[in-house]
Amino acid sequence: MTTPLSHLSHATDLESILGILRSRKTRRFGCGMEIPEGPLRFQSQLPAIPLSKEELHYLLFAGVGQTGMHLGDMQYAPRHGGEDGQGMAIMSFQGRTVPSPCAAQATRMFVTDDTGLYFVARVPDPDSGETPLLVKLREGRLEIPREMPYMLSFNQWYVNRPGTLYFIPVTDIASVYVNLLLVLFSSECGYFVVDSDNGNAACGLDGFRRSRGGHLYDDMAKRRTMTLRDIDVAINDTALQEQAVVCQNMFLMEQALGLGGGIHSVGSGRHLLGWEPRIFEGLGFHFAPSPVSGIRSNPVGVPDVWEGPCPPFLPSMEEAVLRMMTSKFGETGTYSGSGARPWTVASTSSSIRKHEERAVEATIAFCTYVMKTYGRFPAHTDAFKTVVAFQAHHVDVGFYDTFYPHESVPQAHRDHLMAWHRGDRVGEPVSSLLQEGVHP
Repeated sequence: MTTPLSHLSHATDLESILGILRSRKTRRFGCGMEIPEGPLRFQSQLPAIPLSKEELHYLLFAGVGQTGMHLGDMQYAPRHGGEDGQGMAIMSFQGRTVPSPCAAQATRMFVTDDTGLYFVARVPDPDSGETPLLVKLREGRLEIPREMPYMLSFNQWYVNRPGTLYFIPVTDIASVYVNLLLVLFSSECGYFVVDSDNGNAACGLDGFRRSRGGHLYDDMAKRRTMTLRDIDVAINDTALQEQAVVCQNMFLMEQALGLGGGIHSVGSGRHLLGWEPRIFEGLGFHFAPSPVSGIRSNPVGVPDVWEGPCPPFLPSMEEAVLRMMTSKFGETGTYSGSGARPWTVASTSSSIRKHEERAVEATIAFCTYVMKTYGRFPAHTDAFKTVVAFQAHHVDVGFYDTFYPHESVPQAHRDHLMAWHRGDRVGEPVSSLLQEGVHP
């Protein structure tokens, strides 16, 4: 480095971040756990120790905490004759601790401990004096079968054990999808989509082809033609990135607090959402069946808790598109004249333009085609998905001191129980630590 840390006004902050990054490791062995066989065979002599509501608050804030307005520093109008602009892809000016495609904040959190399963509705700053708002979905820990495919074999010994906090981020892909279609079907982008599973049908976009006087590039040479499968995959991947960032933020907070745990794959995400409740309930998502033979059901939301922009929660996909427009440009929408802006001074007094009417019409036509042809939206990816989960627990230092060098456990982890739980009597049952702020 060319600039010594001692010359930086923020040297202490930088050193703290560097220290967290250097010592960031997954520490899976927690209090009360056991590895029954193999070279690391060990049984903890400590009881499982639940996390406090303060620890929960810090972790939730790192993952999905509210931070006021983001900057919204985008280009909202194109240059004359240009293909830029489309800043109104942003869905909200409200910011969180993690980046979000289109500021959709489409990834929400579920969390379970020994007291129950909860949906995280709101997470204020820990210094605000407010507590997280949690919706209790049911009593007792969400029990995930310790067998394939519900839980991967190498995770079964430690994941979701007593005393742990188990966080499950879920992403509303359908909302991100509808919003991005309004951009992709704009004059600036002009994408055209064909359904390779249905004889290269135009996905309801025939009337918008450039070859027929429309604005969408149906000429393959322009490289703006996608298959329905390709666009499904692209938007799915874009939306799901947020889950990894949410978990990484929580991982870094976990390191700073001196806790163990980490990120891992969930196994069968559809089962975790609630695909086969006769096996286990999962998170309680409604799986809407498709009337089309051979098309699988679609997780579209948790009734009365978090409902997606799809039937049966909406009467049609046209209604889903119109509601998206209202949420952005309606009387109380993101871009309404009365809506707050993150900037204090604007270079012009002009309002932010709406998505073009023909982009809206093309989006409705596309979504209606998909729903009619496949009996679900999206066609080839689910409306809601979960692919990774995050766990937090108290580290059993004795395990690591038995098998690893002393420096494998940072001082923050060695001091954690005394610093955070000095008033607790180890082994005493702990009442619900998630109850404060819970709304049934």
